[in-house]
Amino acid sequence: MHDEKFCDNTINNFEKVNPGNNKYLVFKADKDRGIFRHISQPELTCEYFYEHDNLNDHVTAMPAIRGIIAHSISALTASAISQLQQRIKIYWIVWGYDIYQMPRIQPGLYAPKTLSYLAKEKPRLGLLWTIKKYKPLRFLFYTARGKKNVLNLLESTQKEVDYFVTYIREDYELFKERYPDTKCKFFNAAFFDLNQYVGQAFMDKRIVGKNILIGNSNSTESNHLDVIQFFEKVPLENETKVYIPLSYGEGGSYKEAVTKSAEQVWGPRSFPLLGFMPLQEYVEILLTCGVGIFYHYRQQAMGNIIAMLWLGARIYMAGVNPAFQFFKRIGVHVFDLQHDFQNYGLSPLTEKQISTNRAILTEAFSAEKVAQDYANLVRNIYE
Repeated sequence: MHDEKFCDNTINNFEKVNPGNNKYLVFKADKDRGIFRHISQPELTCEYFYEHDNLNDHVTAMPAIRGIIAHSISALTASAISQLQQRIKIYWIVWGYDIYQMPRIQPGLYAPKTLSYLAKEKPRLGLLWTIKKYKPLRFLFYTARGKKNVLNLLESTQKEVDYFVTYIREDYELFKERYPDTKCKFFNAAFFDLNQYVGQAFMDKRIVGKNILIGNSNSTESNHLDVIQFFEKVPLENETKVYIPLSYGEGGSYKEAVTKSAEQVWGPRSFPLLGFMPLQEYVEILLTCGVGIFYHYRQQAMGNIIAMLWLGARIYMAGVNPAFQFFKRIGVHVFDLQHDFQNYGLSPLTEKQISTNRAILTEAFSAEKVAQDYANLVRNIYE
């Protein structure tokens, strides 16, 4: 895993079902040596794994090792796995970016307005996507620049994975459609429970407000510009605020484009969130937002979406998003922005819809269900 905010919850969840029998390797670039940033209990067999370390050393030191769980496959983890000298079952816990960065998938992530913005900012992006999609062109491209062919490394490592671990089967189906030569099997498991998504202090709260939240980060995959264009002719009540989280993600030019476009449409009712905000303060804002719009063409912002659904918001998504298809499949009331907004607009969910959503989310992400998923994963490793 990488030293990220999710680590503590992941470690706690594994320790509940397999206490004392896990070793956590936290991947870091050589230049980033230092203390753990997000892991509060590093004494639980946590070690840094730097880019020039050898994974075989850890495997040899643990003769009872039965499986390797990769929390996303990045260049660092792929490089480590590619060096393995003995056959070990590999489980890939998919975080989203690690499949959506792949060249047969990434070009399809952008709505028209955002794609137009990218074409102006990066005129050669379309050519670059084409080059990266085909191995012979990719070989010439990286060779000419004297750079490591990271995509070849990622693809070859993904082929060695035994299990594709996620609760969103639609992500697995998309990946298998675009990369049919991979052998991995689908393993159904949720990563975090509702308390970890929403926060215990907010489990009994309900949204009271008519504000709107758009996206979750400063990323072009959020397709903010298309959402803003969509709302150009949608009247808002005078007191309605539009919150746009932009505190992390891409560079300043995209943030500036989104902020400027939002101000042109909504004026002083536009509230871009530009700086770091404590979780409690952020959830307090969510509690004023009766509508959340997550117009990603890919699975993203699941923590935000699940939290807002639990709190009672109407959620609009893109119909092509595998996460939208997942929610529809399990019966959650979510809505397609392009097809459903004309019927429902900014109206609140009914009490029945909110109750249904909570019941389904409880079944999918209760602490008991998540613990059972982790236990099933550990059991599969030892089989």
